Amino acid sequence: MFDKSCLSPQELASATGLLAVHDSLALRAWVHPHKVLFTLLDDQGEEQQQVSYQQLLGRANAIARQLQAVSEPGDRVALFFPQGLDFIASFLACLIADRIAVPVNLPNRRRVERCLSILHDSGSCLLLVAASEQAMLQQAFAGTPAAALAMLSPTDDCDAPLTFARPAERDPQRVAFLQYTSGSTSAPKGVRVSHANITANLRMMRDSWALDHTSDFVTWQPHHHDMGLILGQLLPIVLGNHTVIMAPATFVRQPLIWLQAIARYKVRLAGGPNFAYNLAVERYDAERLQGLDLSHWTHALNGADVVRPASLARFAQQYAGHGFRASAFVPCYGLAEATLFVSGGPQGRPVCSVVVPVDAGAPQELVGCGEPSWEVEIAIVDPASRQRCTPGHIGEIWLRGPNIAQGYWQNPAATEAGFKARIDDGSPLDYLRTGDLGFVGPDDRQLYVCGRLKDLIICEGRNLHPEDIEYTVIEALDEVRPQSCAVFSHDNEQQRQTLVAAIELNREIKRWLQDNPRQLKAVVRSAVVDQHGITLNRIVFVQPTSMHKTTSGKIQRAKMRQLYLASELDLFDETR
Repeated sequence: MFDKSCLSPQELASATGLLAVHDSLALRAWVHPHKVLFTLLDDQGEEQQQVSYQQLLGRANAIARQLQAVSEPGDRVALFFPQGLDFIASFLACLIADRIAVPVNLPNRRRVERCLSILHDSGSCLLLVAASEQAMLQQAFAGTPAAALAMLSPTDDCDAPLTFARPAERDPQRVAFLQYTSGSTSAPKGVRVSHANITANLRMMRDSWALDHTSDFVTWQPHHHDMGLILGQLLPIVLGNHTVIMAPATFVRQPLIWLQAIARYKVRLAGGPNFAYNLAVERYDAERLQGLDLSHWTHALNGADVVRPASLARFAQQYAGHGFRASAFVPCYGLAEATLFVSGGPQGRPVCSVVVPVDAGAPQELVGCGEPSWEVEIAIVDPASRQRCTPGHIGEIWLRGPNIAQGYWQNPAATEAGFKARIDDGSPLDYLRTGDLGFVGPDDRQLYVCGRLKDLIICEGRNLHPEDIEYTVIEALDEVRPQSCAVFSHDNEQQRQTLVAAIELNREIKRWLQDNPRQLKAVVRSAVVDQHGITLNRIVFVQPTSMHKTTSGKIQRAKMRQLYLASELDLFDETR
């Protein structure tokens, strides 16, 4: 038994940096049982629910006992919960009971097929479900094999004991949970994330960003996504901080609630994908934000998508009067196959950027996604020759480190191709192929990410990144800026390449299209020619429900291309 009176904050941090996350919770619940760990906000930004370290441990232990009564160690348990505190208690319960958690987004009309695919691939034997969602799930899964799976709604009528024993000896390499990647098709793959992977990645983020128990968070990312789960809900447990949670839908509808929460709770860390900062600028309301103080915000993370310098500049300029400092920006990079975090920071330094010439097109400014953790090795590799690229040259990003997951669940072919890559230099070391293109700055050690290898558009002998073209399209429509755009190519009946831009509609774009659609398209085409030296052959406008995205908000270009070629996109009729 430990004597908690002898544990300094530094010793406690050191201990939790080595423990499994549920053991870290047990230790902190013993040391500071009544400290509030999570606060849940409602749709209006008001406090809806709070849970202390002791209460969360009690809930997790109670649910773990329920799981032990109806399942076996190693069983996969699918978790279906709305954003909130019940999910994290249930996830931790799976870790405590040695069940493999499978976080799944609640199904809507378009997500039922994906949910069924995940349940089938994972072999889940049990659905752990919020009581409020049982009827909806039964209706969604009616007539499918999932309807036969047992459903369990957790109870939490137990308080955590105020004792802490040394953790039981378990293999840290056993699988903790399956993180299903969004993918660009209807066949997502389950990343096998071990307890050791989680512990290593949480330690990397803590050390790279110099975080401690005073580093409070605000998070809105969904818990079935790696950023929302690992960063937003597991890292706080290890740090011993206070974290405020809001629903993703609340953020999208009212992003200013996010900023108000950052100010109200004086948090140090909050962030999201690049679009989050664009949305906060577009919805700016001086009267509503009067008195807003963002001066405590020291870690404004920007990750899960390509980081755009113009987005950072606009946000910094718009919110400078509210105490926001541009030095707070922390661009970062990660992916589910690496548990989450790969690079980011150091915090407090100016954001690094470089201008990269792209063939005959206009030079592109890239933002550095931070320095990699000292525990991660990054190799920039020519995907064709499998040899290392010379410093500063663009290639595929390959990774090695203790945060790299074990592979894909029951998919040896994809595991071999993605997790067992070897550089053609005689080395026996295995690397993870990320599928992302980029380079490491020879002078600043920053990782620069250019785009996805599989989405490359080859036009007139040039390699074009669709992200860059999409960004140009969105920037060109300054007065009616859409939320997203998908650019892809296909060969027409004459075997000639056709470049297509699918632009997501909003009210302003609809009005423009009804008045003068040619002018709107001319603005887009002119901007793309000027910036990239290419011509968009077709520009279409799609309803928001037709713009397919991953759980982190990335465009699923392959899916958009597939639907476009099958004439299944819900296109806006410009004659209406």
